[in-house]
Amino acid sequence: MFVWKIGCVVALLSVVRIKALRRLSKRCDDIAIIGAGIAGTYSGWRLKKLNQKITIYEYSDRVGGRCYTQRFPETPDINVELAAARFVPETHKLLHDTIRELGLQTEKFIVGKGPSKDTTVYVRGEHLRHQDLGGIKTPYKLHPNERKPVNQLQWEMYKNYTDVLTTNVQEDVKHYHIKDVDGIEMYKQSVMSMYNKFLTPEAHKYIVDTSGFDTLGFDISALVEVVTSPPSNEKEEVLTVSKGFQSIPTTLLDRFLRESKRHHIKLNHHLKAIRKAKSGIYNLYFEPTVTRNGRTRIISNRPYIRKCAKKIILAVNRLSLERLEWQGLYQPHIREYMTKAVKDVSAGKYYLSYNSPWWRSSPFYADYVISDTPLKQTYDFGTSKANPLKSVLQPMYTDARIHISYWKELVERENGDITDGDIAFPIGKEMVNITNKYLGHIYKLPLNAIPQPISGVISLWHNYPYGGAWQVWMPGYIWTDVEQQMTKPSKDDDVFVVTNAFNSRSFSYWTNGALQSVELAMPFFGLQSKVLD
Repeated sequence: MFVWKIGCVVALLSVVRIKALRRLSKRCDDIAIIGAGIAGTYSGWRLKKLNQKITIYEYSDRVGGRCYTQRFPETPDINVELAAARFVPETHKLLHDTIRELGLQTEKFIVGKGPSKDTTVYVRGEHLRHQDLGGIKTPYKLHPNERKPVNQLQWEMYKNYTDVLTTNVQEDVKHYHIKDVDGIEMYKQSVMSMYNKFLTPEAHKYIVDTSGFDTLGFDISALVEVVTSPPSNEKEEVLTVSKGFQSIPTTLLDRFLRESKRHHIKLNHHLKAIRKAKSGIYNLYFEPTVTRNGRTRIISNRPYIRKCAKKIILAVNRLSLERLEWQGLYQPHIREYMTKAVKDVSAGKYYLSYNSPWWRSSPFYADYVISDTPLKQTYDFGTSKANPLKSVLQPMYTDARIHISYWKELVERENGDITDGDIAFPIGKEMVNITNKYLGHIYKLPLNAIPQPISGVISLWHNYPYGGAWQVWMPGYIWTDVEQQMTKPSKDDDVFVVTNAFNSRSFSYWTNGALQSVELAMPFFGLQSKVLD
C-alpha cells in the first residue's frame, strides 16, 4: 500500500511538472532575436511566415543599428547617414533584391564608391588630382619603380612578389593558396608584412595617406587586399536608398510586426546572460536600459528581466558577443575566433549644414577630397531642393585610430564623458574651429571665407554595444571555417550568430554581409537560404 501511494505521488508530480512545462513553453518565445539592427530585423522578416511567437529585443530605443539616418531641419531632403550609406547593386545582390522586395526607392549615390580622376588629394601640404598620383607632383620620395598610381603599385606588388598569376585551384578557394616569394600564404600574414617586405616605407606611407581608409594598410590579413587582376577604369554603379538607409531595417520591422500578432519588439532590453534549463528552454536575462537624447544607459540596481525562448538568434556585434554570458561562447576555439580572428574598427562621420555651398568656390573643389588631415575624407553631400542654396558638407569620415581618439577628445570636452551606448553627438565651438582650420587647408580658402554652420552632428562608432563601425579579418584564419563555426557556435544548442563580423563574402563594412550571415542560419529554421553570391 505504501509503495502504491508513493507511486501515485510520483505520477501526480510528473503530471504537474509536465503541465507546468507546457504552460512555460506557451509563455516562451519560439524564437528570440537579439538586436534590432539590419541583421535582426531581416531575421524577423525572413521568419515571419512560420506562424511562431517571435520577439526582437533591442538594447536602445532605436531600430536600425549601424543603419542610422538623420536629417537637418533646413535640408529635409538630404539624408545624413551616420553609418551605412551606399551599396553596389552588381555585387550586393541580396541587399538590392531585398530593397526592391520591400518597395523602397533607390537613387544614384552621387559621390560614388571611391576616388575618380578629379578627386582632390591634399597630402603633405600639396594639392593634386587623383589622376596625378604617382607623377612628378606626388610629394613622396618614392623609388623610381614605385612612382605609379596606388592601385597600379599594389597590383604590381602582388604580380611580382606572389604566385597570384600561377595559382591553379578552384576560384572560391584560390585566395587561401596564394603565396609570396618567401612561400608564406597571404592569409597567414598582414598587409603591413607585405608592404614592409616589398615596398619602401615611403611607398607604404604614400598608399595609406592617399587611400580613403587607414585600416586597409596595416595589421589586417593580406588576404583582404590581394589583387588578382590589373586595375580597371570601369566605374561601378553605386546606389543609396531615397528615404535613407535606416528605412531598410525600419521597413523590415514593420512588415514583420504586421504579419502576426505573435510578433513583438521590446526596446531598451540589454541581454546580459543566457542559461539553458533542463527542459531545453533558454532563460534570457536582460538588464533594463534607458535612452535620453540618443544616449542609452543600463539602469543599475534594477532586477534582471527574465524571458525564455526555444531558439535564439544573436544579431549583435562582436563586442556584444564577447561580453555575453553564455557557455557556448566560452568554448576555447569559439573564444579565439571571437577575440582574435577579427577586430573592431572604430570610425567617425561628421556633417555640417550651411546657408550656401561655399566650398564650391575653391580652386581645388571636388565632390570628394582625400587628405592626410584629421578629416581624412570630405564629401559634398549636395544642395537642398526644398530650400535652395542650403547645403550639406561631410567634412570628416575617418577610421584612423589617432584621429578617432582626437575627435573623441573634442566631443568629450563638449558633452562630458561618452561611454557605452553613445553614438551621435552635437557639435561644439572648438570642433567647428578645428574643422574650419583643415577645411581652409584642403580647399585653399581663407578662414574668413568659411561661414558658421547652421546645424551639425558627429557620430563615433567606437563604444559598446557596437565596438566599431565594422570588423576586419586578422592573419592566420580561414574565413569560411570561422564563419561556419560562428553561425552555430555550439552543436548542442539552438543558438545562432548572424553578425556580419565573420562574413567571408561581402565583409562587414558592407550591409550586404549582414543579410548573407542571416541566410546561413535559415536552414536551421526550415527555410532555404537565398543565393549568397
